[in-house]
Amino acid sequence: MNKKRIFAAFLAALLAVTAPAAAFAEGFGVYEWSASGTAMGDNYMFGENDPSVLAYNPAQITKLDGAYLSLGAAFFNPASSYSFTKNGPLNRSARGQQGEWDNQYSPATAPYLFYAQKAGKNSWFGIGLFSRFGNQIEYDADWPGRYDTIYSGIEGYSIQPTYAFKINDKFSAAVGLDICMISLNMKKAMPVILDNTNPLATYIGDINSDVDGTSTAVGWLVSLMYDFSPKTSVAMVYRSRISQKMDADAKFGGTLAGIGPYHLDTRAHGEVTLPDSFSFGIGHKFNDRTRIEFNALWTNWSTYDRLDLTFDDKILGTIGESKSAKDWSGSWRLGLGLEHKLNDKWSLLCGYLYDESPVPDNRMDFTVPTGDRHRGSIGFKYRPTQNIEVAFAYTAIWAGNRHVSSQYSGIDFDSCHIHSALTQVLSLGVNFKLK
Repeated sequence: MNKKRIFAAFLAALLAVTAPAAAFAEGFGVYEWSASGTAMGDNYMFGENDPSVLAYNPAQITKLDGAYLSLGAAFFNPASSYSFTKNGPLNRSARGQQGEWDNQYSPATAPYLFYAQKAGKNSWFGIGLFSRFGNQIEYDADWPGRYDTIYSGIEGYSIQPTYAFKINDKFSAAVGLDICMISLNMKKAMPVILDNTNPLATYIGDINSDVDGTSTAVGWLVSLMYDFSPKTSVAMVYRSRISQKMDADAKFGGTLAGIGPYHLDTRAHGEVTLPDSFSFGIGHKFNDRTRIEFNALWTNWSTYDRLDLTFDDKILGTIGESKSAKDWSGSWRLGLGLEHKLNDKWSLLCGYLYDESPVPDNRMDFTVPTGDRHRGSIGFKYRPTQNIEVAFAYTAIWAGNRHVSSQYSGIDFDSCHIHSALTQVLSLGVNFKLK
């Protein structure tokens, strides 16, 4: 029995997609940075009396008179359906060779906290804590796609200290740091086959993997805003790319026929470049009660073109590195938001956004199984006093259908049609004017 040949092919395929790749899968950024912003479909570059604009357009804090605090959270519930056809012989589910599957209930939370104040005659300071990247999805351990993903949990938070200033009465600017922290937990399985030319007869079991890692890196951002008039403004924001070096604990284990129990704890190391992005917005006030804004965001996901990993301990003495191409492309988010003040205590907000997927068809997998997305949002603001504002938002995100093909020549499944993808988001937040 040639152990080197057994594991060289299959563990390399597993490890190539197990570690930090999932933390940035599909460029699935989190944009629910405030309840008010979410209510407008994430089109919130010109939010008024709200320090959460630090995440959308930091230069907007130059319009704050005093000190403001904003806090809250968004709650996500993603769901998708999977239609497998021509499932392979290693589908060990009691459901049979074909069937319909759903991802398990995988709720997630993205909290936020922002503070901003006027620091001088023409200067402002702010700091924000919010989530820029995240994903949480789970499947049954014996589902047909277990060799791709069983569990994917990613949390990414940014701490953003920001300094803003007025250049003149019409022109404002802001600069800041993006201290980005990522944590990752990924689980999946892999088949161990002795002879690739006769996989059914030489399959001897699965090896399960559990990868858990963290990384922190620093980027920067700049924001510029110009007021054509008190009613009309334009703004642009650039966020730099961030190189994340992930150090992860990697555990592998399983029972193999003819070999017995196998277990290995080691460390995996990889580097992934988070993309830079450019956003542009136009805001217009029709009057003191109604305003509208259009936002466009381009994210340069082409920076994630491949993932290379190295390991402290070679798997069965044979595998010390893994290389995998990703080939993602830049993608656009285009949206329109509306805010209307009903009276002194209530405001109504709504918005729409189109979100383009950067993942090419030949790289599609089950980690973040979504296509191009459409999202509709609605919400309100309530002001019980002059210094307190409560916001609530509901969002529905519909994702386009996608197709996934087997990475193992059909021994697990031949094809899968991902459809009926819907993510629902509830957001709740409160703003305080402190002085």
